[in-house]
Amino acid sequence: MKIALNIEMIGKRGGAEKYAGSLARYLAAAGHEVHVVARQVDPGELPPEVRVHRIRPARVPGLGWLRAYRFAAASERVLRGLQVDCILGFSKAWRQHAYLSVGGPHRAALDHGSQRFRSRWLRAVWRLGKLLSLKQWSFRLIDRKAFHSGRMPHVIAVSRMSAEHFRQYHGVPADRLSVVYNGLDDGNPLDDPAAAREAFRRELGLADDDVAVLFVARNYALKGLAPLLEAFAPVAASQPRAKLVVCGNDRSASYRRHARRLGIEDRVRFLGFLEDVRGCFAGCDLFAFPSFYDPCSLVVLEAMAAGLPVIATRQNGAGELLTEGADGFVLESPWAVEQMTDRIGRLVRDDELRRRMGREAAVHVQAFTLGARMQELLAIVERISSKAPPSRATRSAA
Repeated sequence: MKIALNIEMIGKRGGAEKYAGSLARYLAAAGHEVHVVARQVDPGELPPEVRVHRIRPARVPGLGWLRAYRFAAASERVLRGLQVDCILGFSKAWRQHAYLSVGGPHRAALDHGSQRFRSRWLRAVWRLGKLLSLKQWSFRLIDRKAFHSGRMPHVIAVSRMSAEHFRQYHGVPADRLSVVYNGLDDGNPLDDPAAAREAFRRELGLADDDVAVLFVARNYALKGLAPLLEAFAPVAASQPRAKLVVCGNDRSASYRRHARRLGIEDRVRFLGFLEDVRGCFAGCDLFAFPSFYDPCSLVVLEAMAAGLPVIATRQNGAGELLTEGADGFVLESPWAVEQMTDRIGRLVRDDELRRRMGREAAVHVQAFTLGARMQELLAIVERISSKAPPSRATRSAA
């Protein structure tokens, strides 16, 4: 088949960006003719047989808020000229047969993201700011053209939660909804995990019997670092072995101050952005990820593959993959701080429980390999393509 992928960027940063690169490589290796329409593709991410069509819209002073819309419009012009069997859009696009929803509906992310504020007043102010944002209006316009202009694509969601959100926010019917969970790409394992663990812990000054709780995210606010710090404080007070390791973003000043106010500054290690986090997974003992919104966090699968028990939330579709009490715990919400404190405390105190759950996590995640997920996705793409020949690719709403 001739398949086109439409996404702004392909690279190692971000779940959608990594997923798109993996999908393009998989499809090319399977013998398909793959086209990628993107603004940026990081060097070395795609094999030479993948045909890249770069979108380079000129920068217009004062119109940065229109960047996503201009990319979608430019992509449509390029895609209209490609004779392909199936167009797979990732986000901020409207010319597509299938919408690969790695990030979930934009409105769902806003609604759930506002819950990071405990105060109703702050939530209202934050939502008002989003309502008045020209950039947010451009996102809404893209969604309207994609889902509400007689051009409904087939949505491939990464969790049941995300699929329900597409039904709720965009009225996507059941026969145009599929669920394909994220898959784990373990094509670059550590040569010696034990040595990596020893080196990581030595660098951070962790004792052999210290229990390191890991948190990895780019967006600390959305992924729940604030409630995690509050939940960790009582554990740190009662369990001298407990340490918290935070990485993924260099902007951590406000969270350092929060840790200082909680009296746990000396128990939290802020590592900033790391190009390679495999050493973090090898060197830590459990993974806490109290996200306010995540359709299906890939980092949860990565933690499980490293043999770490996981603490997630019901607002994260990856929680659907956990077996409560066997390989992880699922919190009612990120602000269920007492519940989170209890779960972290149990895993810190009980070495045997933690190790048993970690072993179970490593076994369970083997069912969610990237290859298996790609096979599921390809079967859906083939079914969609048989119903939508190239001449029937979604047309411009103009």
